[in-house]
Amino acid sequence: MSTRTEPGGETYGTTIIVVLETNPFYWQNATGADGANGLGSCLRQILVFINAHLSLSKRNDVAVLGMHSGGACHFLYESSDDDSKNDGTRNGPNNQDRDPIQNDVSARILRSLAALEADRTNESEKRKNEKHTTTTALASALSMSMCYANRTAGGGGSRKQKQTRVVVVQGSADFPGQYVPVMNAIFSAQRAEIQIDSCILGDADSAFLQQAAHITGGLYYKVKATMELTQSLLQMSGADSATRKILQVPNQRGVDFRASCFCHKQPLETGFVCSVCLSIYCKECARCQTCEAEFDA
Repeated sequence: MSTRTEPGGETYGTTIIVVLETNPFYWQNATGADGANGLGSCLRQILVFINAHLSLSKRNDVAVLGMHSGGACHFLYESSDDDSKNDGTRNGPNNQDRDPIQNDVSARILRSLAALEADRTNESEKRKNEKHTTTTALASALSMSMCYANRTAGGGGSRKQKQTRVVVVQGSADFPGQYVPVMNAIFSAQRAEIQIDSCILGDADSAFLQQAAHITGGLYYKVKATMELTQSLLQMSGADSATRKILQVPNQRGVDFRASCFCHKQPLETGFVCSVCLSIYCKECARCQTCEAEFDA
C-alpha cells in the first residue's frame, strides 16, 4: 500500500486522512430496517482499512475526521498523538503485551462519536430544526485536512518526506453554497501534491468530489452498499501514487466541471464572470458583489 523507501532501506511512511460522513441526518435515511448500511457498519469496514494501513509500517499515520451536521467537523482519531506519547513508535512500554492498533483505533473513534452524539442531544430544538444543520461540512473537512497535512509535514528527518493522501467517504449531496471554499481546498491540495480519493456511498454523484479527484490526481469511485466498503478502500485507496502507475485502476467516465454562481449558489453552464476577481453570476449585474467593481452597460 505505502512503501516509499529511504536511501537507507527504511520506508518514509504515509499519512492517510480519512474524512468520514457522520451527519446523523444522512445516516437516519440511509440505515435500513435491519441496521444494514448504517454508520456502525460503515465504521467497521473503515476500521479494517485503517488497521491494514497502520500495520504495514510503524511510520504510517492515520487521522480520522468526522463531517457532522451544522458545519461542524471533529477529529475522531490521530495516530500521530500516540507516536509522541510512545517516543515515536506505537509499541511503547505500556503497549508491549497487547495489540495497540485494534484497541486504540476502535476505542478512540467510538468514544469520539459518542461525544458528538451527546453534544447533538444537548442542542436546543430550535438549533435542530434549522435548515443549514442538515448539510455536511465538506468544505470545513477538506480545509482541516490540509491544515493537518501541513502540520504533520513539518519537522526534520524523514518527516518531510512523508506522503499524504486524503480519502473522503461521503453520502450526502453537495451543497452549492460551499463551492468556493471547497475549490480553494482542492487547489491547496493540488499545490501540496496531496491526492484526494473520493468514495461515494450510494448511486448519486458528487460534482465537488469528482473535481477534487480529477484535479489532485486521486480516484473517484462509488460504493452501493457499506459491506463493499473495505474491499473498495483496500483496492482503490490503499495503493500510493507510485503503485497506482502499475495498477489498472478505473478511470472517471466524466467530470461535472460546472461552477456555482456567487449570487444564488446554484450550478450553471453559462454565466457572467467578473473581470477583476473572477466571481461568477447567473445574471448580468451592474456591480460585483465580491470586489464591488462596476461593470459598463
